[in-house]
Amino acid sequence: MKRIVLKRGKVNEIAELMHVTREHVSRSLNFQTNSLLARKVRYVAKSQYGGVEVDY
Repeated sequence: MKRIVLKRGKVNEIAELMHVTREHVSRSLNFQTNSLLARKVRYVAKSQYGGVEVDY
């Protein structure tokens, strides 16, 4: 399984930036959803917030 790991507090910042709920960001980063918006959230997390994709 994959997920994107961020520093503490960054999920809230992404949620505010993209005008979505914190839960939606969390589900997107855990690859529980694969909508267009979820892919945008993952892209922003990796490119602007230093998110790292890990396999576990």
